Amino acid sequence: MKKSLFALAALGAFASAAQAQSTVTLYGALDAGLAYITGVPNTSSAAYTSTTAAAATTGTQLAYTEGTIVSNAWGMRGSEDMGGGMKANFHLESDILTTSGGTHSSGLFRRAANVSLADAKLGEVFLGRRGNAYIIATGQMLPVSGNTAHQWRTVTGSSVGDQISNSITYATPTIMATNAAVQIGMNNTVDNGDDGTMFAAHLVNKSIKNLQFTAAYNNMKGLRASTAGTAATGNGNAAAANATTTNREGYAVGLKYKVTPAIEVGAIYNHGRNNNGGSAGAATTNQSTGQGLFGVGYQATPKILLGANYGKTTFQAEMINLQAHYMLSKRTRLYSQITMTKDAKGNNQVGGTLANNYSPVFCNSSSTPTVCNSALAGSAGSANNPGNANGYVVGLIHTF
Repeated sequence: MKKSLFALAALGAFASAAQAQSTVTLYGALDAGLAYITGVPNTSSAAYTSTTAAAATTGTQLAYTEGTIVSNAWGMRGSEDMGGGMKANFHLESDILTTSGGTHSSGLFRRAANVSLADAKLGEVFLGRRGNAYIIATGQMLPVSGNTAHQWRTVTGSSVGDQISNSITYATPTIMATNAAVQIGMNNTVDNGDDGTMFAAHLVNKSIKNLQFTAAYNNMKGLRASTAGTAATGNGNAAAANATTTNREGYAVGLKYKVTPAIEVGAIYNHGRNNNGGSAGAATTNQSTGQGLFGVGYQATPKILLGANYGKTTFQAEMINLQAHYMLSKRTRLYSQITMTKDAKGNNQVGGTLANNYSPVFCNSSSTPTVCNSALAGSAGSANNPGNANGYVVGLIHTF
């Protein structure tokens, strides 16, 4: 349950700030479960090809897992009503690891740390680390999604990251049933121009009854080495927040239609391309992948939600994702999920490694199953993972 607080005395560091706000809301979600995973390589390799992958030894694993459907996180939102339709807001969000009680190694509030000014007629401007506008939009494209199903954004290499540092974001008010957002992430390094910058945008239109159209785009320009610095640090010799030598670009368009009050369908086309040309201007690795997806959601009863998703890439990697949710209360639900994958049938255009496959379970850099930390390389959908792998998950979600 979301709780509006006029003071957060228990959080001493934030007490004085909280008292100055009109409202401060504490919220969060916990998703934990048990996964049985089959058909995954016992060891990982960044250099599998469609030939060597055939010889990979696969195994099974029974594992504790988390964040399969929703991300484990807690956060605070504050808002001060300044009158005349103007508000000042802040947003902080942090990870929760149910495996250890810790948080993410990338920082306490790596999910969100920003302030904003909002006007009812002009829109809102955000300053600071915030969710990638591309990810925010693509997460809404399937009727019944979640972290495992949403891995499609990384299978094609289309996402530049879930969050963007040093960012400035503008979100429009609703105009003719349309909302849009534009975002740029600065590189914060000396003499690197736009190298290392990130850009993202999305548009959502609901002008036709029961139909939602969504389009999203993002790109990243890799840092190039220079005589006064390195690709990782830039000329100023200070680490860039968006430091990478990878050039990356991705887009997605989707339609979602409510057939009946209980049935909703969705369709998506997504494309991503990336290479390491930022390091010296001549790419030695390259990936260009498209994919199509279809999803359906069915609210069988007020307490039972069913979902099915299918995705296939231009390299013939496939995913079937089936979900069933049962609401125990307004804030607590049980779920089961089956994800079946088929491996890609080709190599990336330059570099020769196996094209990306889908993951049978959601993984991130803090996940605990061995399958996530090794064979799936720690990131759902981005792994060079051979074999047809399946994941069977049961879990519990509680929100507050």
